[in-house]
Amino acid sequence: MAKRTRYTPEFKAEVVLEALSGESSQAELCRRYNLSEQQLSKWKQQAVENFASLFGSKDKASASVIDASPGS
Repeated sequence: MAKRTRYTPEFKAEVVLEALSGESSQAELCRRYNLSEQQLSKWKQQAVENFASLFGSKDKASASVIDASPGS
C-alpha cells in the first residue's frame, strides 16, 4: 500500500497563493505539483475560510491600543 504524501504548510501556502493569483489554471498547477484538483480545491477553501483569523489580535494589550485610538 502506498504511503500518503504529507505536504508542509509552506508548500500548501505557496500553491494556494499561486492558484489565487490566477496566473495559472488550477489544472496546470495540479499537473505541475502532481496534486488532485480536489486536494487543491480543499486547500483553497481552507485558506479562504481562515483569512480573517490572520488579522485577529492574539494580544489583548495591542487590541486596547487600537480601541483607544482617536475617533473610536
